[in-house]
Amino acid sequence: MRGQLLRLRRLHSALSAAPLGRPAAVALTSELGDRSRASWRRPTLLLGGLGIGLSLLAAAHASPTQCEAPAVESRYETDDDDATTGLSVPLDGERFATIDVPSRATRFSCATYKANFPIEDRYDVQLFPDGDVFALVLDGHGGWQVSEYGRKSLIQNVRKEVQHLQPKTKAHNPQDGEPETPELSRHHIASAIQRGFTRTDRDLMAQVSAAFQLGFGAVGRCGSCALMVYVRGTTLHVANAGDIRAVLGRKPAASSSWIGGGSSASQPLLAVPLSQDQNAMAKNEQERLRREHPGEDNVVVCRRPDSCYVKGALQPTRALGDFALKYSEFNGPPYVQGDRSAGRHIAAPYSPPYITAVPEVRTHELHTDDQFVIIGSDGVWDFLSNEEAVEVVREQLEKGTPELAGRALVERTLRRAAERYGISYLDLLSLPAGSHRRRRHDDTTAVVVFF
Repeated sequence: MRGQLLRLRRLHSALSAAPLGRPAAVALTSELGDRSRASWRRPTLLLGGLGIGLSLLAAAHASPTQCEAPAVESRYETDDDDATTGLSVPLDGERFATIDVPSRATRFSCATYKANFPIEDRYDVQLFPDGDVFALVLDGHGGWQVSEYGRKSLIQNVRKEVQHLQPKTKAHNPQDGEPETPELSRHHIASAIQRGFTRTDRDLMAQVSAAFQLGFGAVGRCGSCALMVYVRGTTLHVANAGDIRAVLGRKPAASSSWIGGGSSASQPLLAVPLSQDQNAMAKNEQERLRREHPGEDNVVVCRRPDSCYVKGALQPTRALGDFALKYSEFNGPPYVQGDRSAGRHIAAPYSPPYITAVPEVRTHELHTDDQFVIIGSDGVWDFLSNEEAVEVVREQLEKGTPELAGRALVERTLRRAAERYGISYLDLLSLPAGSHRRRRHDDTTAVVVFF
């Protein structure tokens, strides 16, 4: 224990010596730590579409497949009463910036902390001169590669699909007749977002297909959940494929003072869910799968009420990747002496697709009472309720430290994890990344966008 404490103190000293204050850029994304970057740079065989396929394979073999699935600059210390060491969590990524484009979104705070080694979560925030703001969280399973691919591709693909609508929407102006109705506009944008997700998934499949055909089966069972928040004018579009969650923090209707000012600063905020978890535990998803795949008793396999899997293989019912559950050509051959290297084999009855990359898209018209939206990977919601998460961010606003909102959410999550397993917070932080830490909590990522 003494050795663990000394190691954490040395790490904290090293972090404290790091320079602060990176300038904000128009596009701000998460960064990988040195070891993760080294993993990405390892030599790969580039034969047509094999490049990404073999990169996917490399790390999939480096760590066990999981179907629950960054160096940081920081001097912040926690002020919680039980943090006797003065140490805050050594994050794997942290960003805060003011949004300097004409948007209802004003600033954002991001933080991420790994359980898996390497971390499988990713996040991204991108701002555009026309005022569009995108915030994205991805939660990988079976490896980090699909979430990394989504981080690099998803926002750009959605943006392209939305831009294709511009000539149509510009034609609807007062000179040309009646403007397009808000409902129709939201419908068009939702469809464009869904096409962007589908395009990303299709492009990924094209790149890994050749590798799978050569017997590199790991590429067929690697995937990622994704949730994107798109701020366009006064409308918030939330696209969810999986069990990442978005929650809005809103002032009660009776309150008239902006958060952080006046007596209303200490009032609790309302927690408004903006997404629905899409996994095999959801009754509506179970019913849909059984309706679409009649006669397949194992289309949903529940080990416990809170632990259900599609075809016994995957919890999310929407995700990027996971092609073995989407296309028959990615169903591996029957195992020979337990050898699964040629891909996951799903025995008959088998009638894909079982899952989809098409997100559920919800829209919300922003109101002056809306303070912020939290996007959290399921590592956050394993331990925090919607209400507690909103309260954590409200406390940072009240303190005048919105830049710490993402960090505060991660730290509260880890403290709740320590409490659940009956260990100290320091002991939890001392666990090495990988299987030891993963038994206590998942990769944990929080992005907060303020209005």
